Amino acid sequence: MKKIETAVSAVCIAVIIAVQAAFSTAFAADTGDWAGLAEECFGYFSGSDGEFWSSAADSNADWAAYCYARLHGSEGSEAYASQLENRLSELAETVSSGGFVKPTELQRTGIFLAALGHEPSQAVELGVFQSETLGRQGFNAYIWALIALNVTGETAPDNALNTAQSLTEYIVASQHEDGSFSLFGDGGDVDITSAAVYALTSADSDEAREAAQRGADWLCAIEGGYTSMGVRNCESTAQAVIALAAAGRTEKAEEAALQLSEYRRPDGGYAHLPDGDTNRMATVQTLEAFTALALSQRGEGLFSALTAVSPEPSSQEDSSDVDVSADSQTADVPERGSTADTADSGGEQSAASAAPEQPQGFTGTHIKLIVSAASGLAAAGMLAAAIIRRKKVLIPVAVLLAAVCGGVWLLDIRTPAEYYEQEVTGGMEVTFSADCRSVLGRMDTIDPSVNQPSVIPPDGVVIAECTLSLPEGSSAFDALITAARQQQVRVDYTGSSWGTYVRSIGYISEFGFGELSGWMYRVNGEFPQVYAGEFTLHEGDVVEFVYTCDLGRDVGDSYNAENAG
Repeated sequence: MKKIETAVSAVCIAVIIAVQAAFSTAFAADTGDWAGLAEECFGYFSGSDGEFWSSAADSNADWAAYCYARLHGSEGSEAYASQLENRLSELAETVSSGGFVKPTELQRTGIFLAALGHEPSQAVELGVFQSETLGRQGFNAYIWALIALNVTGETAPDNALNTAQSLTEYIVASQHEDGSFSLFGDGGDVDITSAAVYALTSADSDEAREAAQRGADWLCAIEGGYTSMGVRNCESTAQAVIALAAAGRTEKAEEAALQLSEYRRPDGGYAHLPDGDTNRMATVQTLEAFTALALSQRGEGLFSALTAVSPEPSSQEDSSDVDVSADSQTADVPERGSTADTADSGGEQSAASAAPEQPQGFTGTHIKLIVSAASGLAAAGMLAAAIIRRKKVLIPVAVLLAAVCGGVWLLDIRTPAEYYEQEVTGGMEVTFSADCRSVLGRMDTIDPSVNQPSVIPPDGVVIAECTLSLPEGSSAFDALITAARQQQVRVDYTGSSWGTYVRSIGYISEFGFGELSGWMYRVNGEFPQVYAGEFTLHEGDVVEFVYTCDLGRDVGDSYNAENAG
């Protein structure tokens, strides 16, 4: 009898393990299959045909595209690369006509083009060498300027306003005594420290690499999870992973990466907060973290120098030598069309010359089979124990497990790849923008400890007006996150997408202009009295996030003007 009870218990445990395996990320600390985890994230960004590059061209999945090119090469990316070049032409035209373009837009465009084997020089020239507006955007622009030079390998002309040396010196001089960095103030910021670390790690300077290691020490000393503005979140954790991997702190980087499991959602995406809904920005930054770890297993860095990548497919195999140390990561990437051997990162390999077809692999049907078989065996074991030991109390449990065995086939269970292969129907277009024009006449009231004056755009435009294509049923908050991702603008918020509170957009935070200041939104000129995540949008809606200094009175919110004291 004892053996029966043991067997029944073992079967029950098997059911629990099977369910957990079906719905949780296969984080493998022992095997270190970071490339496999990255592949799962790529499934999130793949379109209905399961092909990554066609979806990237439709969704502007810039950082996902960068990661994909780093791991697999760029064959099939022609449409996406053409889109980037068109974007660069538009940005260059704006600059030449005297308009303001955020330097980071140009810097990152150069990085993306370089990863695809296209010419990044114009983007780097405008966004780094001849940029007079780095200070206007803030400290982040200096960091990404250096990263752009590290990745592209562009050489500064004689008349350059900014060079790798001047950028490095500026960043190092901004380091706090404890090794951290921040946009403003003396307190360290995880995201900014991480970015500074992976920028300085690849810089050609002993002083820079020493500063990077001090920053990595600060990140390693953090306990209880990585936070931004006091909130533990997915993106900050991912940024720490990238930085620690770049600094050669592999063990710490993997420890931090394991924390990302609690942000994973059943659809294969990742949430900003542990209890939040899937967030595209959180997902792509998690992808960057996994890619950084996968590349480190090859002896490469996510933001280390790229070698020239041929724009035409070739069968030449990569045979470059790689030299990597804890202080410096410089690596070559396989030429486009070559086969990248990734046996060290889980046995995955990509033949860029082969047809770009994604294997089906593990599917929702497999999940159903596992859960159904395990629960069926458990039901049989419970029923046997009930009969042999005459324990009627086990019969309801057996019936319940039997119901699970059959009922699982009534559920819509899909893997991330299957989920994102489904076509989105009923798409709609909305117009979106975000601005802080209300603060331009009140700069004398700014609180520098909250909002550094340098983060305020001269024209007050934080997210330029744009047209978004969203699935029907999307919320005003969905529109904000989509637009922010496309324009590379940071958003901090608390809660989930159902009841979200937006704390800052573009590093412009609540309470920066007094206790009545913060972000509000309006749709078609009206201010809804519900959270942005609760407001469902419709075709043609105009969504505007606006910064108020006076609880809405200064931006036309009549409700607050009439009802607030």
